[in-house]
Amino acid sequence: MKALSRFFLAKLLFIFSASVFADSIASYPPDWREWTVVGISMVPGKDVVLPEETPLFIQEAVAAYNWINDGKGTKLTTYVHPDKVDQYSTHGPYDDGVTVVGVYETPGVVFVTEHLAGEPIYGTYDTQGNDISSQHPTFEPEFCSRCHTAYQDICINGTCSVPVIDLFNDK
Repeated sequence: MKALSRFFLAKLLFIFSASVFADSIASYPPDWREWTVVGISMVPGKDVVLPEETPLFIQEAVAAYNWINDGKGTKLTTYVHPDKVDQYSTHGPYDDGVTVVGVYETPGVVFVTEHLAGEPIYGTYDTQGNDISSQHPTFEPEFCSRCHTAYQDICINGTCSVPVIDLFNDK
């Protein structure tokens, strides 16, 4: 009887967790490949040990996404809408519209930051523009918003910097 109760509780939790996934809020910009590349970084694989001085934001981002590409890591390319390059260089404030796209090259995950009434909103897509925000909890707009809001020293006006790759360069 106890095992049956656990089974139903587990099934109920699964149904509940599947129903709380949210669709992307930010719009997918089909022309993002033509935008200005402002950064190339990486998400290290799951076995990589980050340097001791790594900012907490980067540690948590790596922990959240190091499973990508079967845990082998991936290249991260950041594109900025051509009309917002100057705004991005100062981290805003931003005009309304799609602002930044961060792309995990393998397997092709497109994270979108858009601004609406001066506030950032988020979305996660594949490279064809299909909403994949429900495929993993870390792809949900709420997850993006929570992290970007928590680290306002690095994520200013909804856009973040401090490329992971810089942590491994000789100083």
